[in-house]
Amino acid sequence: MLAAAVRPPGAPPQAMLASATSALAQALPALAPAVVGFALAAALTFALSLLIARLCVYWGLLDHPASRRIHKRPVPRLGGIAIFAAVAVVAALLVRPANAYEARVYGGFFVAGVLIVAVMAVDDVRGLPPLPRLGVQTLAALIAMFPLGHGTLIEVIHNPLVSAAGGHIFLPLWIAVPFTWFWIVGLMNTINWVDGVDGLAGGVVGITALVMAAISWLLGQHSAALLCAIVAGATLGFLPLNWHPARMFMGDCGAMFLGLALAVLANVGGARLAMMLMLLGLPILDTARVILRRLREGRSPLRFDRSHLHYRLMAGGLGQRQIALIFYAITGVFGAVTILAAYLETRLGFLRVRVAGVPLGVSELPTLLGLAAVALVSAGIWRLAAARRKRTGVPPGASFASLPPPSPVDGRPPDAPTTQARRPDTAPLRPSRRSATRRPYPRPRFTTSSSPSPSPSTSGTHRRP
Repeated sequence: MLAAAVRPPGAPPQAMLASATSALAQALPALAPAVVGFALAAALTFALSLLIARLCVYWGLLDHPASRRIHKRPVPRLGGIAIFAAVAVVAALLVRPANAYEARVYGGFFVAGVLIVAVMAVDDVRGLPPLPRLGVQTLAALIAMFPLGHGTLIEVIHNPLVSAAGGHIFLPLWIAVPFTWFWIVGLMNTINWVDGVDGLAGGVVGITALVMAAISWLLGQHSAALLCAIVAGATLGFLPLNWHPARMFMGDCGAMFLGLALAVLANVGGARLAMMLMLLGLPILDTARVILRRLREGRSPLRFDRSHLHYRLMAGGLGQRQIALIFYAITGVFGAVTILAAYLETRLGFLRVRVAGVPLGVSELPTLLGLAAVALVSAGIWRLAAARRKRTGVPPGASFASLPPPSPVDGRPPDAPTTQARRPDTAPLRPSRRSATRRPYPRPRFTTSSSPSPSPSTSGTHRRP
């Protein structure tokens, strides 16, 4: 795609510009359905989310504050139902599989999505033990892998460290099945664990799906690009309601469906495993770190604790919006590197260079450098979280229920050290008329006449450690 934009030797710049314009005009018809699908999915998700939020309030399906929660007022849940419904409806209207293989993959994906959303919605309302949840995730992964035939199976792994003739590693079926199960179930739980701060999972998944759509479009896989754009639109359409302070949660049903969508679309689309590791490197590495830490301490890796990176940053004094923006920025930067690698693959995939005696493809250099940068950035963020946590005196993995409430001004615990000198107790600072009459927290959006109005002490901003 866009091959006409490559400048032939000796061609004048005017000819190159005309060629690029002609190539772009030819590519726009293939891009238009993705733009329409993105917009429709975003609008439909937003409308359905408002409807489901009101139904949750009416039926009392609210996420109430508890020791495991960091929000201070009841919030409607089950936003994942709106996300899944919007993706299914818009995909049924616009997506046309290019071949029988894509038809089986998309069919298995939506059947597995129905199972995940239905069971995890029950988990959001009533709660399920970890092992039954893992069993449902395994069943959904098997449906995606074998939807009445060959479906989402990772049977080939690209290796950029060898020559072009042997650059692919073919996996036998007895290895491909558990490897694909690990990929699908692992990504579902990764996105679910990232969904611990307002707007974090939605923004990261939305950026990742947009990058996957761009890569699939560059490689000429238009149906996969369209479905990725629909997932991105549905996720970002829900984000305004989930931005801090959140008016609605997507719940486990939404987070695990989005993880399933990324895992399946990464295989059928153009995003290879290395590109996905670069896109979601920070959440994946943090998930691996948390699991290894729990196993080292003799605890189940499926049990809940506060050792995830976003909780550590929050314990260090960062606000939820700051944490979300940090993750957005990291995902966006590595997404740009991923798109560059895909573009070079379409243009210079045949060129190879030798680095320290190892033949490498020119198109693989951004991916390899990006993976190394992901490891370095992840280590730097972990060190930053540890340094800020030590400054506030919060032990690793501590429950926020046992911590003093944060200050409504700067988000730090009252006992945290401050650089500003305080007045002595004999001369207290008298509050001004403006600060004395201003409401400290916003009024909750969703209330019912049957439930009492929350007091100012419990109607604060959502999720503070």
